[in-house]
Amino acid sequence: MSTTAADSAAPIHLRPYGSYPWDDWQRSALAAGLSPDLAALGRSVMREAYQHDWCERLQAECGYSDDGRAMLRRVLAHPRRTAARWHWLLDTDGQRFDPWEQRGWLEDSPVWNRLRSKWNREQTKLNAQPLAA
Repeated sequence: MSTTAADSAAPIHLRPYGSYPWDDWQRSALAAGLSPDLAALGRSVMREAYQHDWCERLQAECGYSDDGRAMLRRVLAHPRRTAARWHWLLDTDGQRFDPWEQRGWLEDSPVWNRLRSKWNREQTKLNAQPLAA
């Protein structure tokens, strides 16, 4: 389903199913040659940034300042690094939720530096393990 000009002009909450900005982004990503898994992940992160009202900085990172063009360029150039960032944002709900201690933090709290380092170490260990047959 493609989005019409009328759909794009409507406020997000009034758009028909399949014509949200994250749906448009996913279609553009697939057309640009992005894998279906990464396109779905990008769609999810863009959707969560809006629906969970992430801070303006993260909403901009997740496509709201340029319809996701920078997001698409970044994932095409650095798919693994971008996927890791997107997983981090989803796992922490936009850097508001500590996935280990189940505590909430403000997006710009310095505690995120420590938590991100811990998350990166865990992801490195997971990525180093062989895939199950």
